[in-house]
Amino acid sequence: MFIVDDHPIFTEVLAEMLNRSGDFTVVGSASDGETALKRLAGLAVDIVILDLMLPGMGGLELLGALRAKRTEARLVICSGLGTDPVILEAYTQGVSAFVEKSMAVEELFSTLRAVAAGDFPLNERMSRVLRDFVRQRKSFKPLVAVDMLILRRLAMGLPLKEIADELGISTVGAKKARARIKSRMKIKGPAGFFQVAMSLGLVSASTGSVDRGGLGSSDRGVGAISS
Repeated sequence: MFIVDDHPIFTEVLAEMLNRSGDFTVVGSASDGETALKRLAGLAVDIVILDLMLPGMGGLELLGALRAKRTEARLVICSGLGTDPVILEAYTQGVSAFVEKSMAVEELFSTLRAVAAGDFPLNERMSRVLRDFVRQRKSFKPLVAVDMLILRRLAMGLPLKEIADELGISTVGAKKARARIKSRMKIKGPAGFFQVAMSLGLVSASTGSVDRGGLGSSDRGVGAISS
């Protein structure tokens, strides 16, 4: 098992509890997406637990990157950023489970055991969100991985040419992606890119740029861990 979270105390406590449970072994951790990708490249991991609000590469971007690498690890989100759009985006990126950091430790461990057994456990909240999605699927189209990369950069105010050069795509391709993002996320004006990116954990609300300062106290623990 591998943990990706930018709060070292949370990571340390969760890793200790998992190792002491007798059911799991934590083989590594990372505090940001880029480091996680490098460390996971050389590890055999069954489950990756990751937060969504990470410095630099956001959690949803990391999901897309891991999916692109065809990782065999099962992916579990553990985050305080549990809005309906985020939950939907996470599941479209292929997660096995989504747990909120307010969840009791026992429920988290039960979820992880189910994931380890190959199941896709859903609590009442996740079931409701996914049921609503099925009913409304004609009007909701999730973003693809490259859209996440472009959305974060648009939210930061970077020009399309710079975005295209950085990602190695054409300016025309970047323009099409921008139009696709605007349409799918129903963005009305320039400020809308930032608002949507913030709701998905790609940028920080307090700084107006890529989050590099971590989360607030409400997102620091799972159940008893936070107390």
